[in-house]
Amino acid sequence: MRAHALPRPRRDARRRVSTPTARLRRTVGLRSAVALYVGAVLGTGILVLPAVAAETAGPASLVAWAGLSLLSLPLALTFAALARRQPVAGGFTAYIVRAFGTRWGAIAGWLFLAQVPTGTAFVGLLAASYLAAPFALGRDAQFLIAGAFIALAYGLNLLGLRLVGAAQAVATVGVLGLVVVVVLASVRDVRADAFAPLAPFGWPAVGFAAVQLFWAFVGWEAITPLAEEFHSPERDLRRASVLSVGIVAVVYLALATVTVGTHAYGPEASGLPPFARMAERALGSSALVAVGIAGGLLCFTPLNAYVAGLSRLAYALARSGDLPAWVGALHPWTGVPHRALGALGVACLIALGATYAADLHGADLLPISTSSFIATYVLSMAAAVRLLRGADAVLAAVGLVACVIVLAFVGALVAWLVAVAVAASLYSGRAHRAIVRAA
Repeated sequence: MRAHALPRPRRDARRRVSTPTARLRRTVGLRSAVALYVGAVLGTGILVLPAVAAETAGPASLVAWAGLSLLSLPLALTFAALARRQPVAGGFTAYIVRAFGTRWGAIAGWLFLAQVPTGTAFVGLLAASYLAAPFALGRDAQFLIAGAFIALAYGLNLLGLRLVGAAQAVATVGVLGLVVVVVLASVRDVRADAFAPLAPFGWPAVGFAAVQLFWAFVGWEAITPLAEEFHSPERDLRRASVLSVGIVAVVYLALATVTVGTHAYGPEASGLPPFARMAERALGSSALVAVGIAGGLLCFTPLNAYVAGLSRLAYALARSGDLPAWVGALHPWTGVPHRALGALGVACLIALGATYAADLHGADLLPISTSSFIATYVLSMAAAVRLLRGADAVLAAVGLVACVIVLAFVGALVAWLVAVAVAASLYSGRAHRAIVRAA
């Protein structure tokens, strides 16, 4: 809507109306920033990935955890530098558009959307496994719970309802508390022989474990839109990044070490979800109910917000001509992009059904999703190298090289990434040529 079409405010109201030059209130200090960072990164991965990585690479999976923890530092500092030096609205795709143009922005958007079906199915199955743990429900029941879980997340968003951030904060704090208790209680069961042989599946398996674990380290870009609300962004963004990376690294490495040291993974384990196994061993079967509820809530609250954000990304891509226009339709009553939500929801349920039919597990879907995340981080770091200067550009280059190295281990999935990128490029180019001809 054009500016002149807006109604003119009454004279006495003009002083109360925000103008385009108004600044957001600076309410975010160092402690708040660290809480936001840690909350954005720590999530569903903490419930399952230590065991998944250990099954892939054995005790050497700890090398992948340590390597990705180190990689997090240049990633977090680079996104913080972008927020300080190149503030733009619109998230990571805005930086890519600024650096390389709209076509590359479309490619990044498509790559991000490409992981939605498998990523959502993974989270749904993870939540179902924890909710089912106290009742010893089987595979069929867990897939039904996962389907209902996904349908609920999309249904709430279709109604325009979102869970408040406080719910995610409560779930995160609750799970972190359980992690601390379980880790401390499990230390006595750690055995030295559980760390030998160090790399039973060879060292290349560590690289593939890193691809799986990348899911646990996505989120460092989430705080960049809030830079304007920092009391002192020049000082606090960098400090918050370093502190948050340290906290996340300690939590992940502690849990991964105890998981390996107690051998709470593999087919000989009890059949419970990974973290639930450890909780039962350390605290008894009575802990399963608390772990199940906390695990389900930790999965659902970010999924609810995740679905909302993805539907808005699809809407934005449709509005810019990088997806079919019908995807961008808004519901006349709720004002939500209902067609985008419907299309994504159906795709997620199809992915869940295909997983069931192929007799796969949720963890089998991880590489598809994480490969897309890694590719978008490669593009983000490349954009940062172009946009930043000095030491910030060097850090971005380090992050870029590290992400490319991890990307090299996705194997045959690179063909999937190339196919998505080519499709996005062709569609975006055709759409923009049509816009130019119409003009």
